[in-house]
Amino acid sequence: MRLRLESRAVGEVLIVQCVGRIVTGNEVLTLHAHIADALNKYGDVVLQFDQLEFIDSSGLGALMRLMQAARSKGGDLKLCGMPPNIRKTLEMTHLLPQFETYDSVEEAITAAYLGSRYSRGKAGDVRPRILCVYESSDVCTFLREILCGAGYNPLTTASIDDAKILLKATKAKLVVVSARMQSVYGRPTRKALEEIDPSVSLHILDESFATQDPGEAAEKLLSGIGSLAKGNS
Repeated sequence: MRLRLESRAVGEVLIVQCVGRIVTGNEVLTLHAHIADALNKYGDVVLQFDQLEFIDSSGLGALMRLMQAARSKGGDLKLCGMPPNIRKTLEMTHLLPQFETYDSVEEAITAAYLGSRYSRGKAGDVRPRILCVYESSDVCTFLREILCGAGYNPLTTASIDDAKILLKATKAKLVVVSARMQSVYGRPTRKALEEIDPSVSLHILDESFATQDPGEAAEKLLSGIGSLAKGNS
């Protein structure tokens, strides 16, 4: 089975689901190209291995090179969800201790944010953290740039499940949510987030936010979160 890589950003961490085999040839070349590009943008990359079937010597060499490249940039390449056969391969080659490994994606993301052996943590930014949850990557980028320009530290994701992980890891007090994501799995998003932190505040974007005049949308966004921020202070 050819290697398939499925990526999603969770705040400042990139999660890469690896499906198939990491073996010499196109698979290793694909992994190198994908992760090398990601390291230029994200400090920490998490490889999710629960759907990885096999890795050969060339694949292990690629992982080591990418891990070393990540750490040379002040980040890390973490592994999570390893099947028993993949873990055994890393143990037999004595390479397992070289990596930070975790049972779940949530544990790996939390380690990246709070700091671990190789991750410096992301607590140095003193700007107020705002978690943004929107189904469109383009709108997430727009939100991030507007909020950065206004002096905030925005973290974006397209998934409520990932937002819950980020909320636990970062202790953000304000969450911006798409109007279409006010409910997930039949439960109100507000309730799901308040179960993690009862003091969290939500700003629900207009349903037409993505198609509004950008200037007017930005002004309304900053006004709304400004009011909530004052209420939290």
